[in-house]
Amino acid sequence: MRIEISNVELLALKKLALISGALAQSLSDLSAVREQKALTRVLIEVINRAEAKR
Repeated sequence: MRIEISNVELLALKKLALISGALAQSLSDLSAVREQKALTRVLIEVINRAEAKR
């Protein structure tokens, strides 16, 4: 299965990753911090894969 990500969608994912990372830094619950950082890493991986295919 192949999913195509448009330029606008890629930009939105980048902004979401920035927001997600900032949120992780602002949390005080260590469990929530770990989870948010994991979600941020997943977003970054998706962004990197999308950019590599361009």
